[in-house]
Amino acid sequence: MDAIIRSAGWQVVDSNAERGDANYKKTVTWGVTSELWVTYVEDLITQVSVVIVFGVDRNAVEALTLRISALLTPYSRQDVLATPSEDTPKPEVARHLVRLALSASEAFDAEIFEKIKTAAGHSDPEIRNAAAWATVYLSWAECEFLLRRLAENDPDERVREGSRMLIESLKDG
Repeated sequence: MDAIIRSAGWQVVDSNAERGDANYKKTVTWGVTSELWVTYVEDLITQVSVVIVFGVDRNAVEALTLRISALLTPYSRQDVLATPSEDTPKPEVARHLVRLALSASEAFDAEIFEKIKTAAGHSDPEIRNAAAWATVYLSWAECEFLLRRLAENDPDERVREGSRMLIESLKDG
């Protein structure tokens, strides 16, 4: 992405570098034109990232999305939704959960939420914790209910405490 930005000469219009969430994610938005922008979000723990193109003109958004996709190797929805196998290492399962969350739109996506909810019920507390943390990228009310369930009922104190902390962070915006 750095090479694309340098060659295109886009200007930074927003960054979370000085905000409270900068300890776990990097967010930068560039202005391509006065009505077209690109946002890069990277989860610093898992190093999973997403590029979001948005703007006023749908055709311009689609054209830039195609240009960026030709230079990067994006995941398809099918790739993102593919369930990890039972022998997938836990760090990769965590990456999968963050990838699910980062690929979601603002509108509730039942298919993505079901995958995160299923992971929140996994027998391994590290997977349940990763599911809870993946919700930080989602603004769906269902995620708060999921976090409350984990905070109140999870058998592992670390998962309960992490979920309580995430619920508190929702209050801070």
